Amino acid sequence: MNALLTTLALTDERITWGGFDFGVDRLVIGLFAGLTYGLLAIGLVLVYRSSRFVNFAHGSVGAFGAAILALLANDWGLPYWPSFVLALAVAAALGAGIEWLVVRRLVGRPTMIGMIATLGLSQFILIFALIINSDGVNGFTFPRPPGLPEFTIGATNITTAHVAMVVFGPMLLVALALFLKRHRVGIAIRAASDDNDAALLNGIRAPRMATLAWGIAAAIAAFSAIMVTPTTAGQSMDTLGPDMLLKGLAGAVIARMTSIPIAVAASLGVGVLEQILLSNPDTRTMVPLALGLIIVIALLTQPALGRAVRERIGWQRIVMTPLPAEYRSLWAIRWFPRLMAALLIAIAVGIAYVITNATASALINVVGFALVGLSVGLLTGVSGQLSLGQFAYAGIGAAVSVHAVESTGSFVIGVGCGIAAAAVVAALVGIPAMRLQGLALAVSTLALALATSGWLLKLDSFLGFGVQPAKPEIFGYSVVLAVDYYLFALMMLIIAMWLVGNLRHSGFGRALQAVRDNEDAARAFTVRSRMRKLQIFALSGALAGLGGAVIGHGQTQLTVNSFPASASIDVVAIAVVGGLVLTGGPVLGALIIIGIPAIWSLDLYGQATLSIAWLLVVVMLPDGLGGIIAKIRDWWADGVARHAGIDVQRARHGSVDEAVSPLACTQRLEGLGSATVAQERSDGPILSVSGVSRRFGGVVAVDGVSFEATPGEIVGIIGPNGAGKTTLFEIIAGFTSPNQGQIVYDGVDVTKRSPEQRAQVGLVRSFQDAALFGTLTVHETLMLAQERAEPSQLWAAALGGRMAERRKSEMADELMERMALTPFARRTIAELSTGTRRVVELASLLALEPRVLLLDEPSAGIAQSESEPLGELLLGIRRELGTTMIVIEHDLPLLSHLCDRMLAMNLGRVIATGTPDEVREHPEVVRSYLGTDENAITRSAVRSRVDVGAVSTIIDPTDRPTQKIH
Repeated sequence: MNALLTTLALTDERITWGGFDFGVDRLVIGLFAGLTYGLLAIGLVLVYRSSRFVNFAHGSVGAFGAAILALLANDWGLPYWPSFVLALAVAAALGAGIEWLVVRRLVGRPTMIGMIATLGLSQFILIFALIINSDGVNGFTFPRPPGLPEFTIGATNITTAHVAMVVFGPMLLVALALFLKRHRVGIAIRAASDDNDAALLNGIRAPRMATLAWGIAAAIAAFSAIMVTPTTAGQSMDTLGPDMLLKGLAGAVIARMTSIPIAVAASLGVGVLEQILLSNPDTRTMVPLALGLIIVIALLTQPALGRAVRERIGWQRIVMTPLPAEYRSLWAIRWFPRLMAALLIAIAVGIAYVITNATASALINVVGFALVGLSVGLLTGVSGQLSLGQFAYAGIGAAVSVHAVESTGSFVIGVGCGIAAAAVVAALVGIPAMRLQGLALAVSTLALALATSGWLLKLDSFLGFGVQPAKPEIFGYSVVLAVDYYLFALMMLIIAMWLVGNLRHSGFGRALQAVRDNEDAARAFTVRSRMRKLQIFALSGALAGLGGAVIGHGQTQLTVNSFPASASIDVVAIAVVGGLVLTGGPVLGALIIIGIPAIWSLDLYGQATLSIAWLLVVVMLPDGLGGIIAKIRDWWADGVARHAGIDVQRARHGSVDEAVSPLACTQRLEGLGSATVAQERSDGPILSVSGVSRRFGGVVAVDGVSFEATPGEIVGIIGPNGAGKTTLFEIIAGFTSPNQGQIVYDGVDVTKRSPEQRAQVGLVRSFQDAALFGTLTVHETLMLAQERAEPSQLWAAALGGRMAERRKSEMADELMERMALTPFARRTIAELSTGTRRVVELASLLALEPRVLLLDEPSAGIAQSESEPLGELLLGIRRELGTTMIVIEHDLPLLSHLCDRMLAMNLGRVIATGTPDEVREHPEVVRSYLGTDENAITRSAVRSRVDVGAVSTIIDPTDRPTQKIH
């Protein structure tokens, strides 16, 4: 108690504890600020619920509204309150316009692109706000609401702005709550946010409601910015951008981006926490770090918001489509790209001998940003992960490199340490990224960028008040002049581009694309997704660290301002504008976004023009400027091929008139076993499922299921929808952990093994929709399926090793020939019909050399006429390879023809087992479908058969269904 009393002191009506101020005035100011952040959080929640992504321009829209108020009240001399109303109206119109002109145009493309577009809008809006009001929204000159009282609490003056917050903030909250709950338009907004399709069926125009929600959110953001600006003397446009957004995001994320009351309550806590941290000189700079930790923890503890969300639509191919093999035989096509690359390098080197040191310094900055942009291109373009913290890694790499060079005296060791430090930090960030993706990852890495620039780099052990970096020495020659250093930076860029190009076009890049398109299917193909994600994060961090080292050692004085948080947004823009489709896209983007303003010193109008230009590229050109270059290359190559007498249409797309028939494949299976690993036979069961159960809350999905499968046996599983069949497959394949029970494969307990580990030993599954990997071609998919036999090695891929790739390509060609897929070799999976995708999936499964194959509704989506050939194909696979199969199927005649034994499930339990005839005539099975009395069940079992998945189907004595309803 005495220790507490000595720690807790009351001095001058101010309560302190551990160096922190808990005085009443401090807490009141915290609540004032928290209320403002709560209003920002409300807008973020409204936007997220209507569009399902975070509007990164939200804070900037608020700043724009505040700038309008300053313009009207200060410059034009209009009364405050009419100006206030007009400012809110202008901000609302701007928010609605963003949704209508930008966001709505991005429907069908990855959510990541929408977030990048709002990042661009954020910069443009802030610049435009400065254009219309050159004084910005500085707290010293910003107008305060008149007609309200002022008073003092402790040593703190409570101004009219504080009072306005307390009076009008709750009023706005109550008005918004009543509007959303009582007014028909508010109810319509909530309905459209919850379920667009259901809203449309009820006559609600969901797009119009989304526009209205964005407008309301923008007005609230403006209200928040107008209230907070005069209370903070040092407020500026920069702090009303990403920094202000982060404070609103903390409360919104805690509220799961859904609950407005929780968002407001959490934001009040954020405001109080901020003021307490600011009260201690030792923690004053740690506010961004604390907010970042709050956001990450909130995301990780919220499965619905923080989990990795699979996004299968809208992705363009992220590497140039390979030219057909016939093209590569032509000298011009084979050598022209190399000659062009050599020419561009020669030009870049030659520039060094004609430019001034000032221009060389600008180009060094361009090269450094291009290197960091390459890291974004690798991370975002290949794996689909959006990181807004790449320039934070650059700052860390630069700081460590500078200090390591000073300590060791070796420039090579110093830069290596900087690269390694950035890679380690990026990998550590990648650990929670195992569960975070899309907006969750973007938000958490934005917090990292702000924490790095606002706290970490300010430490004395990093950059402190500034350090003087050493210059490199090459064979005893000190690279001091900017022109000489530019050549060194250019060499680093060329090496990095070579490494990145190798990675993108290798099995490593292919595996990451597969994880991006469909992570579960990639894991079933033995791709170790977690390891690959950590590797790509570390690699991107290393590239960013190299870029930071290049920037850092190229400056005479290195400070925190050299690595601002906003630069992380710039490098994302560089990668997207240059084009994710090209390895060199970030170089093109850096020349435009960094090079133009650095060389020509643009004014505000020029900066605004440049910002709107790259925003238009993001919205109008899905592949960026690199996509245009790719199209020009394809057009030129087609022209050369035509001139050489090559049939371009056949070379690019093959002569495909209809979907592949599984029957055509069965004619080519003979001898397939010789191309695969021989199946080992054992006397006991190869798969044993014992007492497996799985509950989701109070729902029992699988309840004590047990069965065995012997080598070469085909076991069918039937049951109505919701019987637990697919959950059972998920458990057997390792994608879902059982609450109890055991899975034994080939005598080994695999219950706790991952899906990749099970697939590696031959326990392989298919998926119900056969979606596979939409952006991979058939040939690439079959190469990916060989990861089990020959996993891609990171360093071999980075250094351009191609021997393993050639072997995989040859095996893929053989499988395509046997499965009649050769005409589809260059088609992406997304282009194929369901039936053809099924054949590709089966071919991929064969490449995995399974001993036990779990097939989830293999006939789903294919024509009725294809069912019999599909059955013959599966029987042919068993005949040639001896593969054991467990098959879930709704087509009972097909399953009866296939399987040796059948299980029937209902409500998670096995209700019958035996031969197909015994199971489908079992009273419990008939009852589960027909739901009638015992006598009727017996009579029905004699004269009819049940087609699983249908309501009921009467089958005539010839066993041909008269109707099949799925």
